[in-house]
Amino acid sequence: GRAIVWGDIALIDGNINAQGKDIAKTGGFVETSGHDLFINDSAIVDAKKWLLDPDTVSINNGENNDSHLISRGDNPNKFLKNDLMTVSNKTLYTALAKGIEVNISATQKITVAADVDVSNGTLTLHTERNGIEINSNITSTQNGNLTIKSGDWVDIHNNITLGTGFLNITAKSVAFEGKESGKSRVAASAQITAQGTITITGDKRDFRANNVSLNGTGNGLGIISTVNNLSHKLDGEINISGNVTINHTTRHNIEFWRTTANSYWNVTSLNVQGDSKFTFIK
Repeated sequence: GRAIVWGDIALIDGNINAQGKDIAKTGGFVETSGHDLFINDSAIVDAKKWLLDPDTVSINNGENNDSHLISRGDNPNKFLKNDLMTVSNKTLYTALAKGIEVNISATQKITVAADVDVSNGTLTLHTERNGIEINSNITSTQNGNLTIKSGDWVDIHNNITLGTGFLNITAKSVAFEGKESGKSRVAASAQITAQGTITITGDKRDFRANNVSLNGTGNGLGIISTVNNLSHKLDGEINISGNVTINHTTRHNIEFWRTTANSYWNVTSLNVQGDSKFTFIK
């Protein structure tokens, strides 16, 4: 079944069930939307997919509230309810532990302000016009996946450790660095562990890595771009393990004066672990 809740102000504090009695594991779509979306910790959503789509979303510490996530149609995946502006990390974990996809979508900005365990599910964060700021850890011990699609920038200030799970990011600029004064952190305490592709699409934008450990598991972690003008800024200590590639190859048949921007290496230490591979192409 389908359950869709829309409103300028949406307060969710109850149960939403979009599953048929004979298809509990596969059926149901729930969507909650609004300019102002509030999902209480006691809310419960039973569906295959739950969509939440407000202007801004913050993932905070809190208890499970299933009603904050909805499904659409017969798809088992879940989305953040429309107009919901906050969702708890335990609500996400409870849904993701079922092995489904949870999609958090916002018009403007998403902030991850609490640790999230994606378990064996797939967490998708999507903004249309602004950015995504990750101030807490996103982890999985069951090779869960994280997909980030930003209308502008992605700033990752904490750990993303997914084992052999997939980290796929598409954004105009991407940064792995401490926040503000935290840029002086120790690289060993800032871990990015996953396989997948980070695609940078912004012309005259940049990729930044500052005091960070990059571990490309499985088929490796690739940071790629084909835009004409992209700067790389690597600072401090950079630790490499597994297979990590940074590849900025401009489009063919472009005049040389249209392909500018530099790579800035202010690296105090580049440490490549034994049997690992680091490739930089520009």
